[in-house]
Amino acid sequence: MNILITGLNNYLGKRLAWHLADEGYQTSCLVRNEKHFLETTEEHPNVSVIRGDLVRERYTPTIAEQIDVAIYLSQDSAEWSEQYKNLELLSLINFIKQARKSNSQQLVYITRLRTPFIKEVQQILTDSYISYTIVRISNIIGKESILMEMMKKVSSRFIIFANQRLVKMRAQPIALQDLLTYLSFIVLNPAAFNQSFDIGGPDVLSYKEMLKAYMKQIHINRPIVSVPSFNNRLSAFFISLTTGVSVSTARAFGENITQDLLCENNHIRDLFPHECLTFEQALKAALA
Repeated sequence: MNILITGLNNYLGKRLAWHLADEGYQTSCLVRNEKHFLETTEEHPNVSVIRGDLVRERYTPTIAEQIDVAIYLSQDSAEWSEQYKNLELLSLINFIKQARKSNSQQLVYITRLRTPFIKEVQQILTDSYISYTIVRISNIIGKESILMEMMKKVSSRFIIFANQRLVKMRAQPIALQDLLTYLSFIVLNPAAFNQSFDIGGPDVLSYKEMLKAYMKQIHINRPIVSVPSFNNRLSAFFISLTTGVSVSTARAFGENITQDLLCENNHIRDLFPHECLTFEQALKAALA
């Protein structure tokens, strides 16, 4: 069974590709920079690489004639500008073209819980006349995930200065392995065709509660001091300054927490009643 996947330069992308390859799928990874991709990943007998540009529609080698599932991972942007939106939608449209040429049975679009142009995406997928599944995900708890790295760097300070807006926002972080289990269930499952799912963990926590739980796990105690919120650019600079992550990463993270990140559509739990790890269990697994 053949899978085409693109959007592999984010945290989930490569891990999903290798997870599917481990399950026996022949996985073709569509990337822009083949050299960089190969330098940062291990070889796998079920993984092949296609160098391609979805905007210019150039692919080397050509995409296989038979692809059973096409998976598109949306890329977070620090600035959800009109220009970025247009490029993202153009890339998706061109990806669907390749899926149609390859007789794909399913399109899977994976994005974060708060994507401002999800309605446009859904219309494009509907117009493709291929069975589709939209997956909106919460924060991921896994080794080297963005949230884990930020908590690690923040907790290394003697005093933690936290954005007032950030510490109050709530989310449903999910363990990486649980997320991969859900995605495996969705692949080529008719019950998931033409559906949209929100996927998060079982616990609803504020970022302050997550940070406290993280510090408890690593046996340290730091005072958390809330400071006023700034505009997006200043807020990104402050997050970068206090966590050590790049300004662009901080800005993308900040854009993602303008409101609570809670699952609204929990239908997947009815279809697949999987017991997810709690936040503390996911932390232990990621820190092991």
